[in-house]
Amino acid sequence: MSLDILKTRIKENNISGVYLFCGLEEYTKDHYAARIRKKVDSSPLPEFNHVYFNAASDKFSDLEDAIFALPYMCESKLIEITDLEFAKLTVDVIEDYARVFSDVPDYLTILIVLRADEQVEEERKSLSSKNGLGAFSAVVKNYGLIVEFDNEKADKLITWISKHFASKGVSFDANVPREIVNVCGNDMYILQSEITKLCEVFSGKPLTAGDVRKYCCANSSFKYFDLAAALMRRDIIGAKRIWESLDLDRDEIPLAVGYLARKYAEMLVVKTGIDAGKSQELIAKDLGMGAKQKWQIGKISATVGSVDSRMIAYAVSQLSQADAKLKSFRGNPERILELTFYRICTYGRKA
Repeated sequence: MSLDILKTRIKENNISGVYLFCGLEEYTKDHYAARIRKKVDSSPLPEFNHVYFNAASDKFSDLEDAIFALPYMCESKLIEITDLEFAKLTVDVIEDYARVFSDVPDYLTILIVLRADEQVEEERKSLSSKNGLGAFSAVVKNYGLIVEFDNEKADKLITWISKHFASKGVSFDANVPREIVNVCGNDMYILQSEITKLCEVFSGKPLTAGDVRKYCCANSSFKYFDLAAALMRRDIIGAKRIWESLDLDRDEIPLAVGYLARKYAEMLVVKTGIDAGKSQELIAKDLGMGAKQKWQIGKISATVGSVDSRMIAYAVSQLSQADAKLKSFRGNPERILELTFYRICTYGRKA
């Protein structure tokens, strides 16, 4: 399997070549991307040896120059290719990529990470295509390694959860890991957050399945947070997919919009507190959070740390306006939400 090959190369410190990461599981995808980046990012001058090539805006000659420029005060170099526009991967562009991928120097690693929301699986697997994502994938397969990260099966997740608890010294009933998967689903980022919370709360005392149901958030709660986070990073495609996965009835939409607005209001309180130099304990008190909820402050802080507080306030106002329109039965709900999401994502950008 390609993942086993990747693990072996990382272990042997032999990661030169071209890699395409794809699939639905973002946690393991990010984990192995971080392992690849570590070698260069821990070098004396990583800014010279970790290069980002924006395929949508940079010239292809920039990529060629970066590939054949020697690493600086380091034995290796990493180039990450981002913002691939699959519709623009014409036959000529594919041939250009094939030419440079076929001659990658030993000191170089090229990494392309495709997010779940930017892939069309059928197209990616159409390796006989002459253009588009299928043709690009075929080139990587010829000259590098495609690693597909699928959602883990429940049994593997249960083992993974058990190892995390054991490493933190948390004692737990045998049915706890399975209950966590049942309640929270199989998204490993969500599971990681839940495990962290439970480790903090149950340090020094036993954890039961009943505690999981009491302390853990069901999937829908995290979906609203993930939806808010997607809009903050201007990922409208990801936001739409999360919204659609909520599978709401028409009369549930106003309640959902109000709940999303409250999520942003919480983000704004946290962001304001961070900017004012407040501790997480004080911010939690401002939000009226008890001991069971304080863990959320760290999660929110990581999301809003680099976001302009004015964008968060703007999101609150836009959702409040959408809520008012929905409750007055004016307009099509889907259209109202689409415009609201678009406005949030494009905040501060010139037309």
